[in-house]
Amino acid sequence: MIPLALTNPDPFKYSWWLASRAAGITALLFVTLSTILGLVMASGIINKRGLKAKLMPAHEYLALFSVLMIVVHGVTLLGDKWLKASVAGIAVPGVIGYRPFWVAIGIVAGYTTILLALSFYARKLIGVKRWRLMHRFIIVVWIMGVVHSLGAGTDAGTIWLRAIILASVAPALFLTLYRWLPEGNRDRDISAPGTHGDTVIVDSHGGRPARAGTETQVTIPAPLNRDLQRGPGR
Repeated sequence: MIPLALTNPDPFKYSWWLASRAAGITALLFVTLSTILGLVMASGIINKRGLKAKLMPAHEYLALFSVLMIVVHGVTLLGDKWLKASVAGIAVPGVIGYRPFWVAIGIVAGYTTILLALSFYARKLIGVKRWRLMHRFIIVVWIMGVVHSLGAGTDAGTIWLRAIILASVAPALFLTLYRWLPEGNRDRDISAPGTHGDTVIVDSHGGRPARAGTETQVTIPAPLNRDLQRGPGR
């Protein structure tokens, strides 16, 4: 069966379908931007003091906006006269008759996105360590969203949609691979702010005494230099 959106030139005849597709694509863009921003912060590419704290609200709001668009994406399908979707069809994986496998992937991705986005407000309850572990799955959710868009969308073959997805896949893939690199292969400067003191050899991750293969020569303030020379607990 071919959706009415492809056979009827009058957009008012399939406005609900168009609204749902627009919300779905917008949700994918928000999830993509949130994922990329999260990967940028987690990968260590940004090493300017205080910048991560400033970017965190943007990461959080993008996730919340994606939740809103996911809800709109599902609810507006209820008004489409061609699809005739039920509440169970848009809420329960595998119930809907239209491309059930691809739609099911989108439903699961939607629920997981909502869970991860709302977990921002439960960090103290579940613990920061568990919260960070949960957030490692956001890249999987994002991939599911891309697969859903290509498999369930009637416009999956259009150049503009493929261009949007390709433009988002490239930076997300690069950042994911960069994050998986061994830490010793990354060159990150942790120069402390303030007046310059002595030049010492420190570990490039966290300012601890250098380990073989991870040392970086940086200039740091003299008081901090003395602390490093004393070592922890001295």
